[in-house]
This record gives sequence, structure tokens and C-alpha cells, in this order.
Amino acid sequence: MELHDAIRSVVVQHGSAMLSDGAGFRGVLDDVLEEDQATTGDINLLVDAVRFDVMSPLVAMIDSGADVSRAVEEAGARLARERGGDDSAAASWAAAVLGYALGKVPEAIVLRYRSQRPPSHLPPPSTPPTTPPAPPVQSPPPTVWPGQGQPAPSVTPGYGSAPQPAAPAPYTGYPAAPGFSSPPPRKGKGPVVWAAAAVAGIVVVGGVIAGVVLASNGDDDPGKKSDEKSGPKSPEVDVDPAAIDGRYDALASKITEGASDCKAATASSGEKEVVECTVNAGTLRLVTYADQAAAEAARKSRLDYRSGTMTADNGSTALYEFDPERGGTSDPAVVYWDSTTALQSATLTASGSAKIDALTTLYDATSPRVAVPTAPAHPVLREFIDINMDVAGCERQRTFFEGETEESSCKADVEGIVVNVGRYNTRKGMVEDRKYYKGKYDEAATQGGGGTWRFGEGKGEGAYYAYLDDGTAALYWDWNKSDCYCYGIAWSFEGKLKKLEDWWPGEGE
Repeated sequence: MELHDAIRSVVVQHGSAMLSDGAGFRGVLDDVLEEDQATTGDINLLVDAVRFDVMSPLVAMIDSGADVSRAVEEAGARLARERGGDDSAAASWAAAVLGYALGKVPEAIVLRYRSQRPPSHLPPPSTPPTTPPAPPVQSPPPTVWPGQGQPAPSVTPGYGSAPQPAAPAPYTGYPAAPGFSSPPPRKGKGPVVWAAAAVAGIVVVGGVIAGVVLASNGDDDPGKKSDEKSGPKSPEVDVDPAAIDGRYDALASKITEGASDCKAATASSGEKEVVECTVNAGTLRLVTYADQAAAEAARKSRLDYRSGTMTADNGSTALYEFDPERGGTSDPAVVYWDSTTALQSATLTASGSAKIDALTTLYDATSPRVAVPTAPAHPVLREFIDINMDVAGCERQRTFFEGETEESSCKADVEGIVVNVGRYNTRKGMVEDRKYYKGKYDEAATQGGGGTWRFGEGKGEGAYYAYLDDGTAALYWDWNKSDCYCYGIAWSFEGKLKKLEDWWPGEGE
């Protein structure tokens, strides 16, 4: 497991409160990381990122709609200044790792900054055998951090459970980390709290073991089977393909089509059952959630708007596709679909050199209950398209730009004109797009005669830029209407700028 994945795993399990205290965070890293997983310099850098509270401004910038890459770069520059150095690239890596752990920064940005290191593995979290199955997500068992001294019996080093005064908020989805606001105040926190929690963990676990021994010595029923005394056990998962198909029929009629070697996997908080299967392009992961809140949280964490995605949230069902080639990253291709009514989701993840097309073929073979979107979905985007095109001539495609909720290729009623339209999740995304094309317009030797065209009467309602650049004519327009943030781009690769402007309705029409 990569270092950033290991840290994310710990934050997912124990909550974001661990990122509010540098000394406590270092203690946890020392406990859970393998020797070859991080250098002393890496750990010092990550601890300083916590100590100097890099996360609060980073999360605030991202939540306010800032570009994630720029937010990480700015947070890294700030951390470098706080440390009295000028290695902003290394500091940006630390900010990206912690942001990734909180589900705020995509892995591609972490990989961009990370130091070269060999792959390493971290053992999965485990709980003592005497611990009963986790209750529903509304009432999770509190957790504490282990100390640096003698490990508690029967507990994997670095993990344990015991009561503590203020347990971190539960995590209700996978794989993204729980949401993060500003870290709690540092007053009253420090190594003493973490050490006290560790001692409490050892005492409680030791008490449980002693209780089991006393109970076995005082058993008046010698014929009672030993396994009846070990406490509740997790229900066994039937991994026969026919049984899996029956349980996950709400997602697809043949969910295991093309799958083999299905096995039960460890369920995280909020998950009732997890099954993982091998497919020829990667893996299939099936999850049944404990409740509606956990299912909805898992969907929210999955449906991002990075480049290369196609996202369809239909209410009770959702579909998500990610093409790394279009997104420009080394992340694996993904196809995800779910049913919050059935409290289930399925995720196909590519491995090796497998591409998105291999996953979509597998997806189609399962006879899924969730259809792939083929047309523009957002009602205001459809209204925007109708201004000068027929919505019926538009077909959904994976996005080219980060922050887009959807993108489509549309047919113009004039031969030789290619059109793309899309919608951003925020006004900021659309404005950044507008600035880019305004810059191209200003730099172009040949500019269109339409000037700036506005929708409605308010300043900034919409923009229009047409120009000829290096033999290609381009025409950009947008609509800064609330809940739209829509744009359109038309090209004539033959360089016919007048043809583009004649096709467009023009100002006042």
C-alpha cells in the first residue's frame, strides 16, 4: 500500500480529528507505518503540515470552489514558508497527501508531487476477536489511539478500541475519507491525551481477556461448545455466483457475468457486506450498506467532477464512469453504479493496462439496471442548447474539463461545424473557461465581428468570442445563469470564421 493510501486508511477508520494534533499524529504514524513505508523526512514534513494547520485553509479554498491543484500549490507554498524553506514541491506533496486522506484532493495530484519510493504494504486494520460486530453507523463503537509501549494482546499493532471522552465522527462511506471542516481547537490536546487513551485501550482489552478466562473457569455446563462462548460472530457471506446474482439483482440481472474467484472482504464502517470478484480487466467490488445514510454518503464520495468523467445521479440510482486517458492521469479506469433504495453499489476497477472500454463491456454484460446517459440531462443546460440548436442532436460524452457536471457533443445544422456544450458545477469553473477563450480572442490576429454577446440584460450574463487561430476558427459562448453555468464551443477546422458567425444567431436575434 502506498504511503498516501495508508494514511487515508487510518483517517477513514479513526476520523479527521487525528489531524488536529501534530504530536498525536506522529505517534499514530510511528505505530502504523512500516519501516520502509516513509522516510523520517516524509514523516517530519507531514507532521509539520498538521502542526502548522495547513488543512484548514486548503479545505476552505476547495470548498469555496477553488481549483484543487492551485489550492494544493498555495497550501504547499504556505507550509514551505512556515518551515523556513523553499521546497514548495515537497510541501505541496504533504498538503496533497492530507487532502487526499480527507477525500478533498484526487490521487492524481498526490502522484504528481510524491517522491519516488518503492511500493509498500500496510496490514489491514483489525479488531480483537472478542469485539462483537460493529453496530449500525448511527452508534459506532468509540476508538482510541494506541500508545508507543507494550501492544495490547490479540490486537494488530497500531489498532485497538476502548472508550474515550470524545470519539471522532463516524465514517459513512467508502473509499473516500469523511468530510472535513476546520479542525477542532488544539487547546487541551497533546501527547498526554493520546498516551492516556493508549493506556485505557490496554486496560480495557486486558479486562476483556480476563473476563473471558474467568467465565470459562466458572462454566457450570461442561457440555457447552467452546464456540458458543466466544461471543457473536459476523454472518458468513455466500459467495456462490448464483447467490450473489440473487442478492444484487437490484443492480444487474447477472452481476457476476464474467467474474470469478468471488470472496467476502472486510466491511468498513457503514458497510454490511462486501464481496470482491476477479474480472478479466480488474476487479468487481459489491457492497451492501447498513443504512440509507451510509449508501448516500458512499455515492457522494464517488461522484466527483474530475476530467474524464460521466456522472448521472438519477435519485434512487446513479452511474459514474472515469476514463484516465481523457482525464490525463495514471489512475485506473472506473465504472460505478448503485441503488440507494436497495442500499447497494457495484464498482468495476481496471488493473494493469486495461482501459475504460474493457470495463464498459463488462458493465453491459451484467445487464445493469442503471442506464448509461445518452443526452444532456440538466434542464437549464437543455434550455441553453435550445437557443440555437436541437437538443435531440446532442449526445453525452465524458468530460474534458475539471469541474464539469456533464458534457455533450452536438450536431449543428450546418455542415463542417463541430460543437461541444457543457455545464460547470460552479460559476467559478465557467468564469475560468471564459477567461481562457477571452484571452485567445484578444491574442488572435483575426477576431470575429460579433463582439461580446450577452444573455438577458445584466452585465456578465453571458459572453461571446469568435476568432481565427492558426487556421482553426473558434466561437465560444456561455450563459452565466444561476444553476446553469453553461458554455458552448463551436469549431470550423477549415478556418471559416464567417461560417461560424453566420450559424450563430448573433447579437439581438
